Formats: sequence, C-alpha cells, structure tokens
Amino acid sequence: MDNSRFHCWPSNASSILTETLAQHGYNCKGVDVNWIQPPPKQVTQDVPFNVSYSIDLSSEFFDWAIYQLPKPLYKLSNQTMNSSQAWYHWCTTHESTVDPTDPRIESDACIWHINIHACTLGRTVPYCGPWIPPSGEIYHSLALAGPSARVYESTVIIPVFGIIEIIAHFKIGIEDWIHIALVSSNIQVSRKAICGDQYCDLNYENCSNCPIDCGKCPLKPIHIGLITTGCALFISLFIGFFLYFKIQEQRLLWDPSWIIDVKEVQPFRSQYSISLTSLNDVKKTNISRQTSETNLSITTNFSNISCTQQIFCLAGYLRHTCVAIRKYKHKHFQLTRHVREQVRLVRTFNHNNICKFMGASLFPNEVIIYMEYMPKGSLRDVLQNDKIPITWAFRFSFAIDILNGLSYIHSRHLIHGRLNSSNCVVDQRLTIKITDYGLDDLRFNHISVNSYVQSIEAYKRVYYAPELISINELKLTSPIDIYSFGIILNEIATRSEPFGDDDIESIMKIGYRPKIAKMTHDINNDNEEDFCPLPSSYIRVIKQCIMENSYDRPTCKDIEKSLKKMYPLQMSPIDLIFKKMSLYQTSLEQAVQLRTYELEQEKHKSENLLYSMLPKSVAEQLRIGQIVTAEYYDNCTIYFSDIVGFTTIASRCKPIDVVEFLNRVYTTFDKIIDRYDVYKIETIGDAYMVVSGVPKKNGNEHAYQIATMALELIHQSTKNCIIPYSNNEKLQIRVGLHSGPVCAGVVGSKMPRYCLFGDTVNTASRMESNGEANKIHITNDTKELLDKTNRFLIEKRGKIHIKGKGDMTTYWLLEELESKIDCIEKNFLYVQPIRLPPIHKKDISSSSSFLLPNSTSIFIPNRSPSPRKTTTFNLISLE
Repeated sequence: MDNSRFHCWPSNASSILTETLAQHGYNCKGVDVNWIQPPPKQVTQDVPFNVSYSIDLSSEFFDWAIYQLPKPLYKLSNQTMNSSQAWYHWCTTHESTVDPTDPRIESDACIWHINIHACTLGRTVPYCGPWIPPSGEIYHSLALAGPSARVYESTVIIPVFGIIEIIAHFKIGIEDWIHIALVSSNIQVSRKAICGDQYCDLNYENCSNCPIDCGKCPLKPIHIGLITTGCALFISLFIGFFLYFKIQEQRLLWDPSWIIDVKEVQPFRSQYSISLTSLNDVKKTNISRQTSETNLSITTNFSNISCTQQIFCLAGYLRHTCVAIRKYKHKHFQLTRHVREQVRLVRTFNHNNICKFMGASLFPNEVIIYMEYMPKGSLRDVLQNDKIPITWAFRFSFAIDILNGLSYIHSRHLIHGRLNSSNCVVDQRLTIKITDYGLDDLRFNHISVNSYVQSIEAYKRVYYAPELISINELKLTSPIDIYSFGIILNEIATRSEPFGDDDIESIMKIGYRPKIAKMTHDINNDNEEDFCPLPSSYIRVIKQCIMENSYDRPTCKDIEKSLKKMYPLQMSPIDLIFKKMSLYQTSLEQAVQLRTYELEQEKHKSENLLYSMLPKSVAEQLRIGQIVTAEYYDNCTIYFSDIVGFTTIASRCKPIDVVEFLNRVYTTFDKIIDRYDVYKIETIGDAYMVVSGVPKKNGNEHAYQIATMALELIHQSTKNCIIPYSNNEKLQIRVGLHSGPVCAGVVGSKMPRYCLFGDTVNTASRMESNGEANKIHITNDTKELLDKTNRFLIEKRGKIHIKGKGDMTTYWLLEELESKIDCIEKNFLYVQPIRLPPIHKKDISSSSSFLLPNSTSIFIPNRSPSPRKTTTFNLISLE
C-alpha cells in the first residue's frame, strides 16, 4: 500500500487479485481525495451517521490515464474530445442525466460509481478493499455519480459491532476503469442494546431507557415530595371549593335581594303606548285591558305577522325590565327555610329554554311572583292563530325547545307538575321558554296537588296525567311532565284545543283521554314543509307519552332521539327564517347575475356593432359626449377596389340578387382584412375602401399591410366568388393603391361617418379606375415603401395619363416573395424585360443556354426564383 490516504486498483481487482496499480508500477497521479466529514471513531450498531468526502482529478491525472496506462481510461477522438485537457474539462463540468443504477452511467459520468464500503476486520479480512470479501460480509451506502471537484455526502448504517474499516469507493474511466479508495481505519462499533430481550445490559441499558429489562426506577426523594405536595394541594383545593360553594349556597339561601318592594314595580297602564318589540321603552307600550284584572288582550307581531287575542298575565316594569306578574292568595304566609331553599334553587336556573325568576313581593295574605316577560305570547296563542303560518320545521323546533327546558328542570331535581301550552311562552327570537315552575310553597300555601288539579280550569285538566287526578297526595314524578308534553305534541300537530270538540262534562270525567291527531295529506297543497315528514312515528311518540301506566312512558332522552330521527336538521325558528332569507337571497343573486350577464352580453353586442362602424377611439369619444376633432396623418396607404363589369352584372340580375352577391363578396373581404393592421372606411356600391396607418399609426408598416391584403383579396375573389347568372364566371376586381398624407375625422351628427380627406384619396381612386382586371395598380410612392421591405415583385407599367394629375409613372404589384434574392432576380426580369429577336428552329438541348442570332447569349437560372412559386417563360418563335 503506497498511499497513506487512498489506494488505486485496476478494474479486475478482487479479494484474490489485491495488488494495487502502484504494485504494478503505475502509481496514481493527479488525484486528491479527502474526508470532509470523516467517520467518527465510535459509532453504535444500526444507528445512522453521515460522512462527506471529496475527489479532485487534475489535468495531470488525465495525462497519466490516457498516455501512461497500458489500457487508457479515455479515448481520444478527432472531434471534441481530442486531448487530455478536453477530458479534464468534461470531467469537471459534465452533469450526468442518467440514473446511477442505469448501465449507461458508465459512459455518461466522470465518476460513475461513488459510495461507502464498510468491512469487519479479522483474520480473513486484514483490510477493506473495493471488492466483496470471502465471507461476503460487506455493507455499503447508495451509489452516486457525478463530476470531480465536488463534495459528496452519504448516510452509513453499520448492522454489526466490533472493529471495522470504512472506505470511500470511486470508479473512474470510460474505455477502461480503475478503483480509488479513501480509507478510514479502526472504527469501533458498539453493540446496540435490544430492549425487551429480558437481559439488562448495564453498559447500554438501565431502568430509565429500558424498564422492561432493568425494572422500574425507584422514586427519588424529590419526586416523592412533589407527589405528596401535589396530593395535599389537590385535597386542600377540593375542600376549599366545597366550603366556598357551601358558603355561597348559604349566602344565596339567606340573601334577601329577591324580595321586591311592590312599589318598585310599575304596572302597565291603559294610557301608555307600548310596542312589545321594544319592551324597555314605556312610552311605546300599547295594552288594552280586559274585564279581568289579570288577563290582557294584546295585539303583537310574530315574525312581522299580526297576531291578536293573545292571553298574557298582568305585566309591569321592574328596574327597567319587563316582568310577568303572578298573584297568589294565602291565608297566612310565612317565609320559612323550606321556602328559601325553593327560591335558592330556582334562582340558580340558567337555561335558554327557561324563564328566569326575577323576584317576589311577600304579604301575609298574598304573594306576588315576578317572572321574565315574553312579548310573543304563549305557545297556545301562537298555535291557535290561523294568521301565523307554521311549517313543520317550526313545530319540531318548538317541541325540541320544550323538551330541552323540561330536561333541564328534571336535571335540577325538580318536577314542573303544571306543564301546558299556556306556560310555554315565546320570546323575541321565537324560542319557547317554560315558566311557572317550582316555588310550590309560594304558589299554593301547602295545598295538595290533587286539590289544585281539581280546582283548575277544564281545558288545563287535559294536560294532567290520570294518576295525578285519581290518586290523593301523589308525589310528583317526571312521567307526569312527560304526559303533559305528549298532550302538547298533539296540540302542536292539530293547532287547536287539546280536547278538540269534547264538552266540559267529558273532560271533567276521571280517565278522560284526548283524541290523537290524524295527519292527512292535502293533495291541493304542494308545499312539503306543511306536512310532517314521518306522521306515523310522530303519532307513536304521542301515544307513548300518554300511556296510562307511568312506567311505560319514555324519558326525555328517548323522546329527543325519536324527534331527531324524524327531523335531523335541528334549527331554531329564527335560524330557519334566516335560512329561508338566505335561500331567497341566493336565488335573487343568481337572478341578478343572470340579468347582469345578459346586460353585459347586450352591451358587448352594441359595442361590437359601434366599433364595426367607427374606430374604437372615436366611438369612445362620441359615447362620452366629446367632440371628435379632425386629425392629420403624415403617411398612410389607401386601398380602392371595384368589380369589373359590375354594370353588366347588375343589369342581368334582380336587385335582391345584386345585394346578396355584394354582401357575399364583401363579407369574404371583411373576414380577410381582420387578419391585417388595416381599417375599413366604407363601401359605396361595388367600391371597397380600406386604409392602413389610420386611425392607428404603424410607422411605414402600412404599405406592407395593404399590399399583402390586396394580394390575398385578389386571390380569394378569383378563387371563391362566382358571378350570379353566369356560366361559373369568376369575379374580377380592379385594385388601386397610393400612399401619402390624409386628414381623418367624423362627419355629421346623425349616422356619423369616419371619412378621409386629401389628394391621397383621389389618387388612390384614380389608380383603381385606371387599373386592369385582377391587377394591383400602385403609384411610385407606394412602390418606394414596398421596395424597402424587399419582399414584393413589382413590374413597371410606365407613364400613363391620370385625370386631374397628368402623366404619372405607375407600377403593377405582382406577388410577395420569400427572400431578397427572389426579389432581385424577379424584379430584374420583370422591370427590364429583354426584347428577344425571333428564334430559328433548331435542335435545342435541355441546357439553360440558348444560342440566338447576332451571337446573343442569355442565361436563365435553372432554379425557380421563389421556393414557393415558379415563373414560366414561354419563348415563341416569330417567323
């Protein structure tokens, strides 16, 4: 081993042929290999680590690799790679596009194999080389490829432990190749501790990183102290909270703030005008008293719908808050601890479906209870008002609200016992709230429940369970409220009195059961929201709630599950209203968008029509009311054309045929001119006028645009346009072009026209009138502009007399050419034609030289002057 940091081996090196190139007499030259991030001397089994390294091949290496090795690594060619310096440049700059696993990488990369080898050293493996040892145990990273003079990085994982040696392995060469290895020796790989093998390796495992093998660590004294302190703190906090709530309960129990002085309550008076939608303003209240002191007939609104004859209890203002007033007679009222406990309980009630207890006024013979006032009336009044449309979405919302309030009351270990549709009131947000709950000692003065039931109105007896009427001194239970809720469900379905058409005698009988609603489908009503989605399930819930045996009645949770199955979309009435408003808004927005789109389309059509009649800049000025001033243009090119023999064509055709013929011709022309930077001025009869350079200036490009357009118009007219009432006779047009200055402006206020004025217009018209069929007649001004482009074949016509202009030299525009050479050749032949004497009959060879009399020899090029078009010359002998 001759090198201290790296070794070079031939391509056939193996575990048997281990001799390096130096041992063969070929020491590597111009190679610089270094560790950038060398392998650590201590690593752990199966734990990855990164190494980085670089290799730099100088020009000396390529001299050595090409000229000194018996098998050169690179081959010199007669093209680009003809020296060692060329190979050095390629190896430094070339980036391979082939994947390192592709066999083609050997000829597409300077260093086509780069990776890390790791070998376990022992008796059979004295050192690690670029081969597989006899044991077959070798570990290497993913192979890379790339140019020299670069840093490479690899991730290494050693799956064994012990002493290993790591090399950075490179393969270099195309015609032949060599191995270069950068060595890092004596690396200690520590054994990886395996947690869970039931053996605690004390060198690598302990109770903290492997409690399965080494057992749990004992608690430290500081940990024991923290746990003890935490437990003591938790117990102290628990006791503190318990004592705090007990003290609060006692304070609430003996708190007298709920006792209201009757003088603080200001009842509604008949001279006041009250709006129930703004109850905090006394001046806006409007109440009409009934003959009874405690009953009022109030006109209110439910979702902006007039609702009359709603029954309310006496109401007033308590500390700027509207309250409902309930008066109860007593023989001799005493404020006992039991009464205070009842008051304390209801004062803690806080639920969206429960009316709040506001306070009470206490007298020896009377107790006045103040509850939160609901301005929309009771559920009974709302249901029986036919002017209020209530869909089943609203009905399910009412039922869910009552059920939620009832569940909350039961969760506070209280039974309502008097639930009916009159004490289910409606707030501003159309939410149902339960009132008249609890406070039995304040309301009844120790009267038994049975006695109270026997004394109430007939229509309210329908809501009470059979056991509450027939059994004396019955303890109130939750199934009693479930029975009342079932009657309310029936009332919600029928929107009528719960007893229907039954008389008072039938209602007062023991064991009376109201008739269950029959839900029929109205075939004349197509609104699905007016019908119960699952009427049979709804009736089943009612029947379960009013079962005679109280133990057979469902709980609040069971009823809630059944109602949610019937109507999964649980929304409050106000949310339902907003949803309908949102749907209406969406449909309205879509209609607006559609109308806006149609308006934009019509506007676009009108703008396109306007822009087709006037230039866009001129049309915009006229649309905003500005005066369009005339504008002078230094230079432009004008096109005039008319139809040859149009008078004859018009004389043998009907007028309608003439119009259709001209429309077909000029529609074709209009489509063609859209591809050029030109503007159509007008059509008068069979005359067609186009200009370029006006109103949009384009430098000297106007002549080119008009010339190419004119050539295409003639080509298309002669190809596609047939004259009517003729034997497939093709259309023929005369075209005249002239370039010069003009003045452009809008003439007239009604049916305004964009017109051109100046001698240039007259000259272009004269060029057309003095032209010939299917030819483009141009002036010298236009010819000079076209000559600058070197793209057109032009023939001189000569001097002709032009009316109003005198003698003018004019030209024919023949075709557009591809190159300058074509232009020079063809212009030479056409502009200066050679007058040939008669050609005598003789054998003429196929060559391009013709022998003429008087020793005149003319050479005509064999190739066509234009790669696209060929001009044929016919030499006719004149005898």
